[in-house]
Amino acid sequence: MNLFIMVLYTIPVTYSIWLVGLFSKYGSLKYHIAQSWVNPWLWAARAKTTFTKAVEYKNNESYVVISNHLSNIDSLILFKLLKIKWAFMAKKEVYKLPVFRTAARAFNFIKVDRDNPNDRESINEQARNLFKNGWSLMVYPQGTRVDKNEFKEFKSGAFHIAQQNNVRILPVVIAGTGDIWPKGRKFMTSGKAFIKTLEPIDMSKYTKENIEDLVKETHKKMKSVYDDMTIKLKS
Repeated sequence: MNLFIMVLYTIPVTYSIWLVGLFSKYGSLKYHIAQSWVNPWLWAARAKTTFTKAVEYKNNESYVVISNHLSNIDSLILFKLLKIKWAFMAKKEVYKLPVFRTAARAFNFIKVDRDNPNDRESINEQARNLFKNGWSLMVYPQGTRVDKNEFKEFKSGAFHIAQQNNVRILPVVIAGTGDIWPKGRKFMTSGKAFIKTLEPIDMSKYTKENIEDLVKETHKKMKSVYDDMTIKLKS
């Protein structure tokens, strides 16, 4: 199943979510419609996923969810398995695309203007509205899809948002998806994937001054888990 077919199927789902959003901007029905959109793609990928949790977390709590990023299928798998209502951050440029613009607005995405040095205030305000209404924010702190043989350093933006809003960070490590749907390939193939949630991070212990230490510490922990996962994938 390729990207073209995926886009075609996305259109009716997008406008269904948009219609629901006219009456309930942060309602759960949006989440359930999106879940129905995710299922066919995971079936098409035929991915054998192993999902584990270091500790149980509350599905109805707001988090800043952070994950490494290997493939376009990452978001689908995480949305399906985590059972958390979350929205993405999206660059202002993608709002010029008709269908995506509607999808982003309907699903409460946070709009990011990288050309505006004062955009952090706007991002934080949008995130605060998400958290206030029981939603979470999903961020890939590496900033882009990364080759499976790398584990790129994290940017600190997600950590600052969590600290400023006193919302726990839920770290997630994912491995194997880079082979299922590699960057640049139009088609998905079958394969194995491991997903593991780590213990949520209590942000009340951190300030602006020591947040960079947390970024490095979290990256180190997640990389260690990722390395173990890649060894299991090869065995």
